[in-house]
Amino acid sequence: MTNDTTEIGLSRRRVLAGLGAVGIASAGAGLGTTAYFSDQESFAGNTLTAGQLDLSVTWQQLYYGADQSVRPGDYGSVGRPFVNAYPDHDGNGLQSFERNDGVDEYVDLAAYSDPVEAAKEGTNLEFSCAEIATFDDPSFAPNDDALIELEDVKPGDAGEVIFGIKLCDNPGYIWLHGDLVAEGDGEHPESGGPELADMMTARAWYDLNGNNVFDEGEPAIVSGTLGEVLEALNEGVMLVPDPDPDLGVPNGETGVSSDGETLGDGDDELIQGNPTCEDLGLFRAIKIESEDLPETVGDSETYPTPVGDVTITVTAVSDDDVREFDFELEGFEVSAVIVKGGAGANVYSKSDGTGSLTADSGEGLGAPFRTAEQRYGVSHISFCYEVVPPKEPPADDIPCFQPSNTRFIAFEWNLPTTVGNEVQGDSVAFNLSFYTEQCRHNPDPANPFGA
Repeated sequence: MTNDTTEIGLSRRRVLAGLGAVGIASAGAGLGTTAYFSDQESFAGNTLTAGQLDLSVTWQQLYYGADQSVRPGDYGSVGRPFVNAYPDHDGNGLQSFERNDGVDEYVDLAAYSDPVEAAKEGTNLEFSCAEIATFDDPSFAPNDDALIELEDVKPGDAGEVIFGIKLCDNPGYIWLHGDLVAEGDGEHPESGGPELADMMTARAWYDLNGNNVFDEGEPAIVSGTLGEVLEALNEGVMLVPDPDPDLGVPNGETGVSSDGETLGDGDDELIQGNPTCEDLGLFRAIKIESEDLPETVGDSETYPTPVGDVTITVTAVSDDDVREFDFELEGFEVSAVIVKGGAGANVYSKSDGTGSLTADSGEGLGAPFRTAEQRYGVSHISFCYEVVPPKEPPADDIPCFQPSNTRFIAFEWNLPTTVGNEVQGDSVAFNLSFYTEQCRHNPDPANPFGA
């Protein structure tokens, strides 16, 4: 190299993973994504590059919505809950591709009588750069132009996409980005303006085993309402190849988002049905069934979770059912505790008027009352935590993805059963994307989405 003005350019790639449009019509909702995949490299002001940087992306999408017999068009030809996938060698909505030794599939449907159960047992396929490179024209079938394209989502419906990401050729940094593009108001008489992004819940996490299910202990990236998740992702979240289990968890020992509150009488809200942590836009640390709870007043039991310990002490018992209890947490704090009993559940949480406070203890919690003085028996108790988006790592500890290391990133949405008429006709559009820069000659990369 004889020209002193010659610079070594840094290879960058962005893969746009989804442009989403959500709309509600009549009593239901529509969730759609006018998505496309595009790779764009830029080599600004250089005459010599440091090598190629290729980011390969696969996915499997599932939707738990209308029955197959009612709305077959919502699903791929393989049936509910499978929608679409990439790669998908036969276009049936089930992730698959042909190898020299035969066909590899997300799951063997023939081994299951229920495709929903099959979906929960399946696993996204590992792949090599050479294999995925042959799939350069992904299809969104059965959709025309969208990764997600649903027209009648009802309260209680949920869906998710698991992306498999792999760098080829050179090591690189990878960011996950989200962007709220537009909102619309359906002008229902009960509407207070565009509310859908604030009513839907969403979350992203590292799906360590690629099974399209959040397993307790899998590291979180972000959770909350769809609007909150997109706002957090809009700042760009640098992904890590080997995430810690407690990534982003409010933790009393580290001081991350820990308020040390105590939940108790007056902090409960009765919600009919069977609300879950997912309905609240939260992650579940543990769900404890009634038969696993201590039975006698004064008895305590400690339950380890992937993010910390939960200790429950019985304070009142009636007819051998736990009626009231105290709890203490060690290693993390929760944003809500759900105590299910009867036709509904008590959801315990606190707010300071601007957001949820986190609690490390509780006193006198119990299931809803069926009479003025008598509670229902406890069916189960769930402890729910909200994650804190991880901060950019220090310059001397920036994680670098190595070529051919596959990581699965999950994005899940949910329209809670508690949502009412106010969101009818509302719409929201959003982007999801992955961005990568090579590590070589780039020891201190700037967040491409930072201010």
